[in-house]
Order: sequence, then C-alpha cells, then structure tokens
Amino acid sequence: MFCSIRGGVVTERCSVLLLVMLAVLTGCTLPQDNSPPPQAYLLGDGRAFTPAPARRFSGKILLVTVSKGAPGFDSPSIAYTREPLKLDYYNDSIWSDTPAKMLLPILVRAFETTGAFKAVVTPPSPVLADVRVDMDLIRLQQEFMALPSRVRLTVRLKVVDMKSRQVLGTQLFEAVEPAPSGNAYGGVQAANAAVHKVLSEMVPFTLSYLE
Repeated sequence: MFCSIRGGVVTERCSVLLLVMLAVLTGCTLPQDNSPPPQAYLLGDGRAFTPAPARRFSGKILLVTVSKGAPGFDSPSIAYTREPLKLDYYNDSIWSDTPAKMLLPILVRAFETTGAFKAVVTPPSPVLADVRVDMDLIRLQQEFMALPSRVRLTVRLKVVDMKSRQVLGTQLFEAVEPAPSGNAYGGVQAANAAVHKVLSEMVPFTLSYLE
C-alpha cells in the first residue's frame, strides 16, 4: 500500500500520489479540438499578368514597397462584410500570408515583365534605386450586400523620384469583381481577378513617369 492514515492524517507520500492521480484524471477529461485546420489560399492564381511592353528601356532601377495593410486587412484572415462598417472573417479559410506580403512579388513580376527597368528590387536591397513605387493596401473584402457577392480591392500607388525625393504622382485604384460562389473560395477567385484588373492600370500609370 502506498497510502496510509496515521491518526486520521494522510501521509505525505499519499498526498503526493493523490495529487498526481488527480492531475492525470483532469488532463484526460479536458476537451480536445479535433476540427481540421483552416484552408489556406493564395493571391496569384498561377496566371502570369502580362502588361504591354514598355515603349523604351529606361535603364533605371525600380524599388517596390508595399505597406502592411490598413487596419482590418493586415492579417491572413479573409475578410467579408454583410453591412457597411462591419467586418467579419471566415473561420475555416485564411490567406497563406497577409495580402500585402502576397501582393509584393506579384507587383514586382509585373514591372519586370514590362522590360522597362534595369532591375526591380524590394527592401532591404542595398542597391541604390532611381525610382520607388509605394503601394498601400486599403481594402480587400468580399461584400454580401447584393447578390452575387463581390470582392472589392482598393490600393493607393505613389511614384517617387529617389534622387530628387519628389513625388511624381499618386493615385487610388479600385477593382470590384463578382464572386462565382458565395463562399471563401469564390471570394479568393474574385480577389485574384481584381488583382489583375488593378495591375492593368497601375503599371501603365507608373511607366508614364518614365517617358
């Protein structure tokens, strides 16, 4: 016997054993979450965006930066809304990274494809750039205020001359695309279509300052 009672008092050895058994039993009865992990999605559907080639080679180095995203859109959560000013997020679906981080390589690839630049770099590249493009992600949300649902992507682009530190131009770009289905996957498909649409406007806007 491990336990004994002496004069109505449980021995120290017995107390320790009882505490261990209680901890084990308590651990066995804790609820466990057996739900599957959320499905992760990408921005960038594998279709390479091919902008029109630049009219001339600028010979310049372009630095591309993307902000972390406006409040509410700076996490991997996939946002949707059913009424203005209220955001909700899917529980079983997420972006594979924050939307801003996924947009950066897409934007870089689009500028590289134009053939206008000697190089297209991102921070923290030590290369001294001639021109900088800053993109701010303002909104990326699936909207259910009408049927079918639609995805709204809003970004702000700023073009800066790195030598003079002069802002050459800034503009707001927005794309609204219908979702093929009223769920997270439909929203992801519409988001990718919206990305292609804003790229088709942002790239020529930037190249216009190189002429």
